[in-house]
Amino acid sequence: MDTITNKQLEILNLIYRFRFLNRTHLQTLLNHKDTNRINIWLKDLANKNILGRIYSTKLKENTKPAIYHLATKSRKILLNQEDINEKILKRAYRDKNASQKLIDHCLFTTHFYLLLKEQSQVNNQELHFYTKTDLVDHTYLPYHRPDAYIALEDKENYIKRYFLEIIDEGTPRFMLRKKISQYVDYFDENIWKNRTLHNNPSLLFICPNQYIKDFLNKHIAQVLEEETSDLQFFLSLKSDIQAEGITPSTWQLVAE
Repeated sequence: MDTITNKQLEILNLIYRFRFLNRTHLQTLLNHKDTNRINIWLKDLANKNILGRIYSTKLKENTKPAIYHLATKSRKILLNQEDINEKILKRAYRDKNASQKLIDHCLFTTHFYLLLKEQSQVNNQELHFYTKTDLVDHTYLPYHRPDAYIALEDKENYIKRYFLEIIDEGTPRFMLRKKISQYVDYFDENIWKNRTLHNNPSLLFICPNQYIKDFLNKHIAQVLEEETSDLQFFLSLKSDIQAEGITPSTWQLVAE
């Protein structure tokens, strides 16, 4: 088996959790100031076929940081680690052929996490952030796992909980309606409350455009009129979060 450093193993675990990460993300996640050292670790992992590397040589695109994913040899290394799901590791064989939509989706999930982490530090909150991969063994969650489960704990130990859904460009209306219906049914059955003994998380939906945001706002409002649940849906635009970060003004609470 190829020998790797502890920091390189940490890189593998981060990519396992977030699926696709670029060099900038990894440097921030590792809280490491030496870009050159990060690049040496990544180059070594790619040369050993432990990581796959996506990089464009096209003009105007060759300035973007390379994107990394697990490659075939990562499987044997990670199987020896705790909290690793063997089925998830099968992605290492096919992530090199992933669509740009999936890659962008995963990269934005990381971007959102880093923004939220920064905000939580400013607000003196403790952040618990579980990715879709982290949630795979939690069988009591909705069948289609959210993009993340988030818990923010303040100094008085008050905890706000959220499920995060990042909607991709081009998602059909029927799929959006189905997703809302699945969440309503899930919470109506009190699966979350019975298993965790916590109140239902609020639902954060990040929309790719105003068209989808307007549709979800109207549809969810109609659904809430017919329900007696305590669900809260918050909508935001991806572009607003990219431009302004995570602030109260970027979120819209859906009203009945």
